[in-house]
Amino acid sequence: MARVNIAADAELIKELEKEVKSRGYTIFAVTNIALKAILELLKSGEDSTTLQNLVEMYKITKDLDIIPIPSWYIENLVKLAYEKDSKSFQDICDGTGEQLSSYLKSRASSFEDLLNLYSEIRGVLPIKDINVKKGSGDSIDIRLTGTGFNIESTLCAGRVFKKILEAYSFEVIEMTTSPGGIIFVKAKYSRPT
Repeated sequence: MARVNIAADAELIKELEKEVKSRGYTIFAVTNIALKAILELLKSGEDSTTLQNLVEMYKITKDLDIIPIPSWYIENLVKLAYEKDSKSFQDICDGTGEQLSSYLKSRASSFEDLLNLYSEIRGVLPIKDINVKKGSGDSIDIRLTGTGFNIESTLCAGRVFKKILEAYSFEVIEMTTSPGGIIFVKAKYSRPT
């Protein structure tokens, strides 16, 4: 197999060599794995930054002990849970929001940092878009799309998002959830006491 020289940032290579040696790998092996991964992403039509997004999402997935489950399965479970006991269902959604917001605050100290984190991993999330714009007075308007298909899953996503906003010192003034995974929120920043 022919070898070629590849240009890379000197500090990055220095750090990579240190990590590679400590784990018993070779630069050659690790470089080939990384290049093969980026080639597969490019061939499938993805952007080159998708690999970084996947790495960031992997860290979050590992930290939160997330398991991949098909969305249609979750959608059906959510509908059944809501029909069985809507109060307990909403309590679970709120608890999930509190747990997720606690984790996110450890990764992103401000709402702006949170939006930047979302930008880094949005390509690998089911949430397709978060649009934030200035509302009337001191409020902001937020629209999330891609939060579920049925009204029950969108309702749960809305409750989770409300807890996240509260963790970032926002007061939710109004929230509307629609089937198809669309959530509209009007919120205002309230300084923490």
